[in-house]
Amino acid sequence: MTLAFANSKMPPVRALLVLCIVLGHFSYYGVPALAPVRSLAVPAVAMFLFISGYGLTRSWQLKGAAYLRGFFSGRILRIALPAALVALLHRLLTGSFGNLPHYWFVWTILYDYLLFWACRKFLPEKAAACAILAGVVLFACGTALTGFDRCWWIGALAFPAGAAFAEHEDAVFGFCGRKEANYWLTLLALIAASAALFLTGSLACRTLCYVFLPLAGALLVARIPVDGLRLQVLAWLGSISYELYLVHISVMLLLQGSFSAPAFIALTLAVSIAAAFAIRLLCQLITHK
Repeated sequence: MTLAFANSKMPPVRALLVLCIVLGHFSYYGVPALAPVRSLAVPAVAMFLFISGYGLTRSWQLKGAAYLRGFFSGRILRIALPAALVALLHRLLTGSFGNLPHYWFVWTILYDYLLFWACRKFLPEKAAACAILAGVVLFACGTALTGFDRCWWIGALAFPAGAAFAEHEDAVFGFCGRKEANYWLTLLALIAASAALFLTGSLACRTLCYVFLPLAGALLVARIPVDGLRLQVLAWLGSISYELYLVHISVMLLLQGSFSAPAFIALTLAVSIAAAFAIRLLCQLITHK
């Protein structure tokens, strides 16, 4: 059975995605030369949402009701605790809880996870997937219509897309595996659909773009042997990718304006990675996991 996101592939994939996001954010903090990387940030975040929907669904398929019983201590706490610790660290360093614009992702992923839990726990199996989609559409429309920045909603549909892909993954790869041409035609169709939707310039169409683009990404990850490269540093970085995402803006704010651009980038990455690792260890000590 082909799995796009086998456990061995997840850490290096997460590492590459978070590096795209972090490097893109440098352009907001005094490194305009990295502005082109900024265009990768939204697809990378959408891919994270897609993987989240995929991973939750695969875990539920494997463990069923038992998975939901440990959901809050297992999944929700892993999101909320590091976020709270980084917010506290930010407060200690800057004297303010403000200036954490990237925390929209924390609230979004918490909403998605709680929505998944509620739908899978209280609804029939056939209705749950539709309810998850409806809940995410409601979230996207609500945040868009009330004036939230588009980062809150532009890639929101990637989460239910990942959940749907997990449910139909066997059929997708069954089709793609019959003929080599099937794989490439499917991949090209997904890329073409993504490009066409993006180039319309319509924000509504671009929300759909981030349904098709992660699907294309899933097909690529399935074929690329990232787990066979044995890049231990990349795999390790993937294990702290969420903590790295949380802490990097605080480090940028702390170091901004004190160094040349190359030194600023190098120091920010080094300090952020060290802080992310420390936060991960602290969370493990608190939860005894």
